[in-house]
Amino acid sequence: MNRIARVSQKTFFIIWLLFITAILFEIGVRFWGYSEHYIYDPIYKEFEETTDIPYIHKPNLVKARGRGLAIVNTDTLGLRSKVTGIKYSPKKKNEYRIVILGNSVTFGEGIKKAEDTFAQVLEDTLNLKQHTLSIKVFNYGVSAYSVKEMVATLQYRALDVEPDLVLMTIIPDDLNIERTVVLDKFGYTFNKSLSGFMAKNSIVKRLLREVRLAYLLRDIMYFLSSRNRNMKHTLLTNMSESYNYIKKFKEIANEHNLSYAVVLLPSLIATFKNLPLRFNEDKIVFIDLSFLSNEFTRNQFMAGKFDGHPSAMVHRRIGKILSEYIIRYQLRN
Repeated sequence: MNRIARVSQKTFFIIWLLFITAILFEIGVRFWGYSEHYIYDPIYKEFEETTDIPYIHKPNLVKARGRGLAIVNTDTLGLRSKVTGIKYSPKKKNEYRIVILGNSVTFGEGIKKAEDTFAQVLEDTLNLKQHTLSIKVFNYGVSAYSVKEMVATLQYRALDVEPDLVLMTIIPDDLNIERTVVLDKFGYTFNKSLSGFMAKNSIVKRLLREVRLAYLLRDIMYFLSSRNRNMKHTLLTNMSESYNYIKKFKEIANEHNLSYAVVLLPSLIATFKNLPLRFNEDKIVFIDLSFLSNEFTRNQFMAGKFDGHPSAMVHRRIGKILSEYIIRYQLRN
């Protein structure tokens, strides 16, 4: 009996020690600030018209919290905007509309104010540099979208705003069409490979979102995974299916008599390798801005200490270059 009591006491002590250690680590991570750029409000909703678009942003959000400490307002279409609830009338005669498709970079994760996203910088710069046309830029960027979801967004959502120019803005990871996450019933995205007590609508997963230590442990496991470490090196070697979506983007634009371009955005993680050569061979219009990753130091490029998304400084540079391209090759035609 005494032996059983000693074992019970020892077990209780170990459990208590682990519990206290976890609390101390949680406090430490919160003070460290590592996980803050992962925390966000349930800003997503299902898109019911096609399964090729797993989720979009909720319309009419007012100062919601997005990833990377972004303050998110959305218009009536669910697009990020400076103010909430903007409605759009049919395109006017002197209006020029630009649609930008993309992922979290285009949306502006890590960018606190919508004014500093390259989409908004582009709109503001074009309206400042010329006064013949009224320019409106529609930011259809959504976190974790791949080229597959971008094409579907053009086909099922963006054509409704009557664009004159459509831009597909991508980073190398966007060519991995398997990486897109799905939506749970709470309004959060999650990795579709999860199962069991961490499945789609799990209450446990919902509670763990409030634990900052969970994000650190997840990143450690991700780093230690050889599969994830090697993914970036093989990402662009087997991309025939992904490339077909880019060609479909071009086909849709041509079908609707829209000007288009694929924009290669800068990234600290991977490069596009031979993709520009293939674009030239297939006569796909593109703008290569990947060189911008070399114009900034790592600290200047990153949106935050732990956030690898481009900073507001990089966004402004992207917006300025795109405005010069559009004035030179689009508005003067």
